[in-house]
Parts: sequence; C-alpha cells; structure tokens
Amino acid sequence: MWAKTVTGNFAKVIHGLNANQLTDQVIQRSKRMILDTLGVGLLGTSTEVCHKVAQYSKIYSSDLSSTIWGHLDFRLPPLYAAFVNGVAVHSMDFDDTWHPATHPSGAVLPALIALSEAFPQKKKISGLDLLLAFNVGIEVQGRLLHFSREARNIPRRFHPPAVVGTMGSAAACAKLLALDQLECKNALAIAASYAGAPLANAATQIKPLHVGNAAKHGLEAACLALQGLQGNKQILDMESGMGAFYTDYNPETLPTLQSYPWLLDQQDVAIKRFPAHLATHWVADAASSVRRKLMEGSESLLPLDKIEKVILKVPEVKYVNRPSPASEHEARHSFQFVACSALLDGSMSVQSFASENVHRPALRELLCKTQLEHPPDNTPSFDSLYCEVSATLRDGSTISDRCTTFYGHWRKPLKKEDLEKKFQSNALSILPAEAIKGIIETVYNLEKVEDCSVLSTFLSGQSARVLPEKLRFL
Repeated sequence: MWAKTVTGNFAKVIHGLNANQLTDQVIQRSKRMILDTLGVGLLGTSTEVCHKVAQYSKIYSSDLSSTIWGHLDFRLPPLYAAFVNGVAVHSMDFDDTWHPATHPSGAVLPALIALSEAFPQKKKISGLDLLLAFNVGIEVQGRLLHFSREARNIPRRFHPPAVVGTMGSAAACAKLLALDQLECKNALAIAASYAGAPLANAATQIKPLHVGNAAKHGLEAACLALQGLQGNKQILDMESGMGAFYTDYNPETLPTLQSYPWLLDQQDVAIKRFPAHLATHWVADAASSVRRKLMEGSESLLPLDKIEKVILKVPEVKYVNRPSPASEHEARHSFQFVACSALLDGSMSVQSFASENVHRPALRELLCKTQLEHPPDNTPSFDSLYCEVSATLRDGSTISDRCTTFYGHWRKPLKKEDLEKKFQSNALSILPAEAIKGIIETVYNLEKVEDCSVLSTFLSGQSARVLPEKLRFL
C-alpha cells in the first residue's frame, strides 16, 4: 500500500534493499569511494574552514558523542560530528564527483560513521551494514538526479550536494536505523525541507558547509522521523516538493526490488588527483602536455617571455571562469589558474593552492596572457566535456593539446596503488602510520568487519595495538 506514489516507492526500496543485493562491483567501487573520502576528510581537518566550524561546534554537548576525524580527544554529538567531518571532506574540493553532477560520498559517509558510534554497545553495526546504508544513500542521490535532464550538466543555480546529498544522507541513515516504510517517507520529507544552497557561495569558505550540512541534516531528518515527526507523504512526487529545485523534474518509480540494478554498477565516480573543481582536471592534463612539448630540449624553466598568449577551449561554466583568483578557494574554481599552474610546474598538487603559489609573479604574468573560448560543441557535462590548451609563441607558432578524459575520470579510473598513495599522502600529516594502515585494511575488508566502530577508532588516531577486540572479521 505504501508504493502507490514515487515517494512511497522510494520508501519501499530504502526499507527493502538488503546486503545480499550488493554486487561485487558495487562493493568494490563503494570501498574505493569510502577510502578516498576518509583520506580527503582527514586532510581537510587541517584547513581554516574546518577549524572554524569545529570551534563553533564545541558549544554543543550531549551524552552521546562521535569521533572528529584526526582527533584523539575531541568528540561531538553525532549531528555535529557529521557536520564537522562533512565540512572537512569538501573543504578542499578534493572529494569524489559523480554523473549527473554531485559529490556523493561526503554527504553520506560522515553521517553514517557518526551515527554508527551512537548505537548502544550491544547493537554493533557491521561493515556490511555500513556498506549497504552507504550504497542506499548513493543510490537515492543518483536516482533523484536522473529525474532531471538539467541535472546532467554542471550546475548553474544551486550546489547539488545540498539538495540530493541531504536526501541521500537521510536515506542512508534511515537504512542504518532500520526505519519502516512510513518513517522512511517522513525522513525524505523532513530532509527536503533542509535542502538547498545557492551556487553563489562556490569558491568561498561557505561551499564546504553545503556538504557538512547535507550530512548533518540527513542524519537529523532520519532521527526526527524515528521520533514520529511527519511531513508530506508525496514529497518526491510534487512540483512543489523536490520539483522545486528543477525546472524539468520528472519523477519515476524505481526498479523492482528483485534483482535491483544499482546505479553505481552502471556509473562509477571520478576520483580527483588534486583538490579543485572537477572541470579543471581536463585543463590540467592538457596544459601539462603542452608544457612537455614547450620544454623539449629546453631548460627546466618555462620560457614565459616567449609566450604571446594562452587559449583555453572549455565549456561555459561561469563559476569556474576566474581570470585572477585572489584566494585558494577561488583558485580551486578557476580554469585559468589551473592551466597556468600546470604550464609552470608540469603537474598539480595540494601545494599548488598554497598562498605563495597562488600569488607568485610568474603565475600572475601568465594569467594576464590567458583567455577562454567556449566552442558550441563543448557541453558543460562531466561525461562529455573536453579541454584544449593552445600556447601561441612570439614567433607565431602554436603548441596545443586536447584532453577528453583525464586520469581519475570514471572512463580512466585511478589504479588501486594510486588511490592508496593519495589516501596515504592525505592522511600522513594527520594520523600515525599504524592508524593509516588500519583504515586501509578495514576498508578493504569492510564486508567482513564485525564492528565498524573500528573505523572511528583508527580515524581518531589510535593504533591497532590498543583495540584487538574490535579487529575481528566475520
């Protein structure tokens, strides 16, 4: 009786999916997403924005508390642990990206880990429980995005994680809390009233709050639904419900629970090699290739005085068109900055966005020579966009290269060893080596882990030697 509407159908699927329906590929892909998200979240704890929200959140306290990643002696109530850790994940724009466009993992994983610590000791949450709830949260985001053709392009009005991420977090937490179908409907309705954040706050310290709020508000929605709070039972069906966010919203029922087809089986995520907006990754690879051609048989420094102009052929994405970025956050959202940095240095890294690199004279000189062009065939979609970088020299010659798929995109995924290197590099300055090793081992064996709170123990910085009772595999 609950599945007569799209909202009822979603509630039925959220409630009814079970771990036996997770395919091997979904498990492997989601474990990669989890490892990457933990790594960028740990690195993100060192950022100014994360320090500020953590300091603010200290005013809250409760009998229940959850780990703040990277801190041995700092815990917060689950809602605010989800918030702070979610902010950390997106604080450098280093987290995964999906198609249609959103950052799926950062809205879900911090909420689930915080919630898993709030369960009584006798009710252990297994790694398989965590994997199932995580994938329910990812699935709900993907299905909602597929209800709009507009959502398939890079966003223009609002930041998708603040909308679908909030709904995905609510669905994931509802699954972990074992809510019934009516409670799942209410969780979605409550989450929808928390959803939304304008894209105008991209390239500022506020953008990471979109992901932190999505994690927190989704968890809060599920907890309020568990308390019996009720909302509109057709929130996914109505133009004034989820349809308020999309001009072409066209909801459909989900596939039957029997042999359920997961979207993550069909569409992998992109995992970033450096912390910046995904569209800039095409630019970085093309610009690095142009640099190699410019430097053939030459000295180690780019001959800046010989470059007349640099042309970037990219899709029109207004909030990533920043000709003179003034901060690290603006630099992470600048086609021009990433192109010029890659031309100067040959590659991009975390350090590329340090203040001394953002403001160095050589980069500013090259930025002044850089122009954007928007070919009509270069659509603003992470599935089809390309970037062409052309450097015209003073002798009239032009050196160019085009990137259609960068390394890390779902069509060219990171190798396991490169994903591990990224995680280790991100975590190294935050956690001891034994805790880093413990996280990697736990994530790779997550479907066999009896008590997933071991992840939180490692995330706080404790080593395997102090928790032998939690390291049992099924």
